[in-house]
Amino acid sequence: MKDHSGLRLFHWLMAALNMIGAVWVALIMVLITVDVVGRAFFNSPLFGVPEIVKISVVGLVWCMMAHTLRVGAHLRSTILLYRMPPRLRTAVEILSCVLGVAIFGLIVYSGWNNMIESWEIGEFEGEDPVRVPTYPIRSLVIIGAALTSLQFLVMLVEQIRGKPFMTESEQG
Repeated sequence: MKDHSGLRLFHWLMAALNMIGAVWVALIMVLITVDVVGRAFFNSPLFGVPEIVKISVVGLVWCMMAHTLRVGAHLRSTILLYRMPPRLRTAVEILSCVLGVAIFGLIVYSGWNNMIESWEIGEFEGEDPVRVPTYPIRSLVIIGAALTSLQFLVMLVEQIRGKPFMTESEQG
């Protein structure tokens, strides 16, 4: 029997980041609601909400990216794919996975130095009274892209082994 503890940890990490992203969305919704109510009824908006939301959207998307790929929840048009002969379909899926590994790997490679520099200089977005740190978000981009690249690699291996990836809706 094979030990899949590494794969289980990988899946757990993606699911945990996805949950963090989901909670983050809820918190942003509350923040925006409080800001809108403050503006409309008290003529007193919360300072920094636009900056926080702008930075947060980037972070929460990258928290959710790899898990979304794993469960097959990205937008995906299969109208042409399912009209192809099985061997061509497999070739297209393999090419898709190879491109996914490469593209998300390149995001990690190209963003790594910027992430390190942002931590070194303590990069922030916005001006006083609200300055939002961007270095954690840059780290989430790198982590999310790395996990997404690895998920594409897992899917590539499955394709090559003859176990094509299927979304939950395709499974039943």
